[in-house]
Amino acid sequence: MAAKRDGFVQRRRAMGFTQEGLAGALGVDRSTVIRWERGRGDPQPFHMPRLAALLRITAAGLSDLLAPGTTGLSAAPKQEPAGSDEPGPKQPKAVPDLTGVGSAMTLADGEVRVGCRTSDGKIIFVTMPRRAILRSAAGLAGGALIPGATAAPAPSSKSLLSPDLHPVENLRQLRRSLVECDNVLGPRQVVVGAQEHIRLIQQLRREASGRDRLDLMQVQAEYAEFCSWLFQDSGDHRAAQYWADRAVDWSNAAGDHHLTVYITARKAQLAGDMRESVDAVDLAEAAQRIAPPRSRLTALGAVYGGHGHALLGDELACRQAYDEALELVSVPTESGVNRGHWLDAAYVEAQRARSLAVLGRYEAAVIGFDQAIRALPASFRRDRGVYLARSAGAQLHALGPERAATTASEALSIATTTGSARIFAELASLDWKLKPWSTVSEVAEFRETLDSVMLHEV
Repeated sequence: MAAKRDGFVQRRRAMGFTQEGLAGALGVDRSTVIRWERGRGDPQPFHMPRLAALLRITAAGLSDLLAPGTTGLSAAPKQEPAGSDEPGPKQPKAVPDLTGVGSAMTLADGEVRVGCRTSDGKIIFVTMPRRAILRSAAGLAGGALIPGATAAPAPSSKSLLSPDLHPVENLRQLRRSLVECDNVLGPRQVVVGAQEHIRLIQQLRREASGRDRLDLMQVQAEYAEFCSWLFQDSGDHRAAQYWADRAVDWSNAAGDHHLTVYITARKAQLAGDMRESVDAVDLAEAAQRIAPPRSRLTALGAVYGGHGHALLGDELACRQAYDEALELVSVPTESGVNRGHWLDAAYVEAQRARSLAVLGRYEAAVIGFDQAIRALPASFRRDRGVYLARSAGAQLHALGPERAATTASEALSIATTTGSARIFAELASLDWKLKPWSTVSEVAEFRETLDSVMLHEV
């Protein structure tokens, strides 16, 4: 029988929280808090920073209250692969030597994700408490070390919602603003606010009824899908999967079939980023089966399924999937589907180029990326960085290390501004592959600049 966590209960009460109040602040069900207190389950790792902040306790103290070894949180940073196929390096020590944090990405209250150069020269990404990083940098002169590192207080309905608009429309407008911010600045400036908005929606749903509550559920599903994307771009794939799963549940509850299809296709994209080829193909095919015929959503499933086929080494199926997607986006749809309205031929070709690189078709990949980059809107700066970084990887094989390093340097300037782990992961992999040409001036300059925005193992 599971042991009750009396210390956790006492701490909750001391901070003035009921079970329902704590659940609402975290964005979980009351039954979830009850299970934690009865020792029948543990908070997810991405709940821990917020939970510690609400209870005004350190991460270590919270781990003690929840029984050591069961929370999934440790004193050392969590290690994630940097996109290299090489054997993983050892974990960096818990207290880094901060020479720069241009790769820092704010994930949630109390956590920051940073790139770290290990002693053997490789790059990994670690998630660390923001306070620990700021403490270790306290002796450095200058202003704020990590852009966006100061977490905003939890919003209330009075502070976020305009009195002259319905809450649903307010929240949709706020989400559109966050999406535009993400397009330009990347996830680190947006992810905390997006999660706070979900907590606000859950609070509003408790006070609503009928159609209003259903509409709020639909908006909540859109925010959850957006959170999944932000964590995906931040390189935290497990958190991205969590939010995608919640988004599917909530979109089904809201009866928004098109949103459910869209999220299913996005889950296929996430599986591709995680190199889970079979899941990418199966999820993409599922999205196509339930999508309106010959719609943008069908095309979206084809695109992400195409990359899954590339990961499996099936070039014929890959090519057929991208050809299908191109055909669908070239024909105006009258189905009324507005999800995936951004999907166009340039996006399809950019994804095809990525798959061609996976298949070893490097020259064709370089051409595809060049075309996609020229077609990108100026506001899609982060996507430009992703395409440049991926193109640099193909250029190494097709055009040589000098050209690859020059393109990678351009991508790096965008990566340090946006904090996109997708860019940094591509550059980290390329950095290792460029090591044999370290004496080439362009390569040396790129590697030194990349080195300057990484933490360093001590």
